[in-house]
Amino acid sequence: MSSIISIVAEKPSIARALVRAFSIVYKMKFKSRKGQTRYNYIFEAELDEQKITFSIETTDFRLKKGDTLLITSVTGHILNFDYPPPFDKETNWHNSDPLEMVEIEPIERAINENMVNHVSHVGALSNVLVVATDWDGHGEAIGREIVEVASRNNKKIHHGRMRFTSTNPLSLQRSFESQTGLNWDWIRQVDSLRKQDLRMGSSITRFLTVGVQDRGIHNQMISYGPCQTSVLYLIANRYLENKTFIPEKFWKLSLKIIVNDKPLFLNWHGNPSTDEEYVDNIIKKLEAEEIAVISDFNEEIGVIRRPLPLDTDTLEAECSNLFKVSPKQISDIAERLYNNGFITYPRTESSYYLEKDLTKLTTAFTNHEEFGQIAQECIDLGGVTNPSKGRFTKDHEPIKPVKAIIKKDLEKTFAKTPSIINLSWAIYTYIVWRFLASVHIDAKTLDQYIILTAGGEDFKGKGKLIIELGFLKFYQYRNIVSTELPKLEKNTEFPFEINKHLGFTTPPPLWSESMLIRKMSELNLGTDATRSSHIDTVQKRRYTSPTGTQRTLIPTPLGLALYDVLNDNAQELILPEIRGKVEAWTQQIREHKKTADEVDKLVIDLTTQGIIAMKSNEEDIFSTLASSFKEMTGVGSVLGVCPDCEGDLILFQGKKGSRFLKCTNPLCEASFPLPKKGELIKLEGEQCRICNTTPLLVTVKYHNWIMCPVCWTREASEEQPWFCSECNQEECPYSGSWKARSSNEPVGTCPDCNGDLFLQIKENIAQIECSSCQKAWKTPKLRPKMSITLGRPCTNCARKTLSIVKQGKKPYRLCVFCSLFYFDDY
Repeated sequence: MSSIISIVAEKPSIARALVRAFSIVYKMKFKSRKGQTRYNYIFEAELDEQKITFSIETTDFRLKKGDTLLITSVTGHILNFDYPPPFDKETNWHNSDPLEMVEIEPIERAINENMVNHVSHVGALSNVLVVATDWDGHGEAIGREIVEVASRNNKKIHHGRMRFTSTNPLSLQRSFESQTGLNWDWIRQVDSLRKQDLRMGSSITRFLTVGVQDRGIHNQMISYGPCQTSVLYLIANRYLENKTFIPEKFWKLSLKIIVNDKPLFLNWHGNPSTDEEYVDNIIKKLEAEEIAVISDFNEEIGVIRRPLPLDTDTLEAECSNLFKVSPKQISDIAERLYNNGFITYPRTESSYYLEKDLTKLTTAFTNHEEFGQIAQECIDLGGVTNPSKGRFTKDHEPIKPVKAIIKKDLEKTFAKTPSIINLSWAIYTYIVWRFLASVHIDAKTLDQYIILTAGGEDFKGKGKLIIELGFLKFYQYRNIVSTELPKLEKNTEFPFEINKHLGFTTPPPLWSESMLIRKMSELNLGTDATRSSHIDTVQKRRYTSPTGTQRTLIPTPLGLALYDVLNDNAQELILPEIRGKVEAWTQQIREHKKTADEVDKLVIDLTTQGIIAMKSNEEDIFSTLASSFKEMTGVGSVLGVCPDCEGDLILFQGKKGSRFLKCTNPLCEASFPLPKKGELIKLEGEQCRICNTTPLLVTVKYHNWIMCPVCWTREASEEQPWFCSECNQEECPYSGSWKARSSNEPVGTCPDCNGDLFLQIKENIAQIECSSCQKAWKTPKLRPKMSITLGRPCTNCARKTLSIVKQGKKPYRLCVFCSLFYFDDY
């Protein structure tokens, strides 16, 4: 009787990697058919002549001729914890009592019924079920869900667990042939943490959201999550520290001597000092001296250590900083590199290679055009048998390349997403260079120390001269500046000059995403697999936003309001230390130091106290959150004048997220819908040439466009939306048919002769000319899809400013005479 052995992977890409691996290793020919979900195909192969033996813990199994190997996948968790009716979000979301919800025991529900049916169908067919999920806590929990669902219609099914950190064929073969069982301690820990996240997150989210929605802010969720709000705490707290920082004066002293006709500056041992009087007394004492003496000069050989093997936090933090993208994007691309067999599993806390000899992996790169020479050096110098060593953990090996590839391999693999090819290659090369640096040799330096004494005060200097480059020869991601001191003998005397420097203390820097990853790791906030996701979540919730190339995180008005509400009323719900405490409690379940029921009680008490504290001040809390949302979105602000009755047009938001302008005149029914997405900016002082309504600038990420809300409603058709770029009014500067024209309205008086100034545009060349003395002032060069018109007066000289509008850019006003730019008006 033939048997069916089924392997269920955590994601479709791993299922395809298993198919590729078994096709190579066992020479199997797979056929594919659709499963019961869109992306989760079933791959089947029947054994011909070969036999395959594998073990699950101590039990051996054998695949023989006629047996079938079936490979499929899920897409992450297939079961999720939720509340039973009437407390689930479908039944009674708005009226649930958050205090009652906290104490209810969550139940497991299918995330997607089709996925559950898919796994149940595979389980019913199978004699043996093999779990091939990621080798981490959530992978273990997903494995438990797969086994549970697959066993519903097949109680006699055997199940095993593949554990692998690489998707190369040999690694998957070894993992399949030597299987283990599920780690139930790990599962209990992860399931408990998921329950606590639901218990805390759902109850507090409903409490805050319902209160805000009752105050007219429809379709806006105030999301609370133990991790994401702890991240918000770090960002908002640092932002407020930075903004309220008051600089303080300090003074430094330096001593200057001339050595070999070159100046040498040494720093006073008491730097910096906030006592100017004390510093001045030191200077008076030194001015009484004429000679400084070398009291110590020392040189010793130093070492710049090789980088440690790569862990997840380092990968995300350094690559985010190097390539100016979010850690989440780095994580996603690393996951894709792993799924395609280019690198090992990218979620690990380990920085310690288990292999004692990495020659075989390094040899794979010796013929590579870019890495070959350095790879051979690593072997010749012996670093492959003595790599750098960091922290040892039992989860996964450090991140390293699996095979040598060239950029064309990535272009072929990621052909459907060409926008990520360059970044993917940059991340892959970083991982390779990091690996090679860890198996190369340390750099050596000549470290120099000098102490010069004058008037009983010591002045010190340091030098660092690189004498052997080692890994620095090729590792471009670490910049070491080499500085050399002149060689000096003890007791040598020098005339000197003393210098006093005034400085000011600086505020703590705002968190960048890369800095925040390291801080979260230091606080044990989240895991190596989730930290980048938590940073991404607070941005999706509109609590923070990244700015600049360094991706510095700035809290939004809503983020600051939520921080204030929680910090002032229930601080225990937002402090990072509390999140760490909850994770430590669940960790103790794994270590058999606490039961799941004990952890439930601790979290219920913690959450209940926080909600009770907020309920005592709920009116102020909800008003604060509602006001911040209005400030951030502009709801309630005046964005124009009604063309029918000249009443104010106010921005409203509907219950389903729609936005529209509505006239405030109770007798007028005028209403104008707006795009659902994008920031709306009123173009002050401008007007549509068709209906005289103030146009709006709509900004979505890096794209923007100008629209007249009245024309967009009344001139548009179902087939063709009406944007200003499609308008045919040549007299309107926002129209696609606009032609630049000179202005008959004077700009102001000439600063030289008091004559009238006019904006003149001839052959698309714009300038301001004086009608009396004919002097001209240049303006920005006119380009396609750009307009220059007269704007409001300059606050400095009272002459008219120029209103500059470019498609795809934020409009601004410019005073040509004062060189002042105005952005706030838009």
